[in-house]
Amino acid sequence: MGESRQDGAESGVTLELTIPSNPDLTAEVDRRIEELTTQTGFDQGTRGDIMIAVNEAVKNAILHGNRCDESKQVIISCKCSSTLFRIHICDCGGGFDPDALPDPRNPDNLLKENGRGILMIKALMDEVEFDITEHGTSVTLIKYGH
Repeated sequence: MGESRQDGAESGVTLELTIPSNPDLTAEVDRRIEELTTQTGFDQGTRGDIMIAVNEAVKNAILHGNRCDESKQVIISCKCSSTLFRIHICDCGGGFDPDALPDPRNPDNLLKENGRGILMIKALMDEVEFDITEHGTSVTLIKYGH
């Protein structure tokens, strides 16, 4: 599924994963991210924030980007040190406009079962950036260590 490697004490650990668009595989991604953030010394609360945000972003890539089409891959590239967690998650979908998403805090949307993922990701991470093309969506999540 992928490899992780130690790049040296100051540069951190790199993890590269490519997975088919199967929601069952998010548990393995979660396990690998937990190992990585523990290994590089993030505290439990920060690890929890990272885990929730990454899980949501990977699920979005699988469910919304690639529409669970297992012939389409989700590519995950992560770099983690004691001071920085950075992950890129790329899908092969048609893209979307994150600014056009309905606000889940709007009273009309409060009881809906979905639609809160991007809001959660932005609340939990220090930086979130989307790169949307006709070939897919890439999201970059950044969390700074303390």
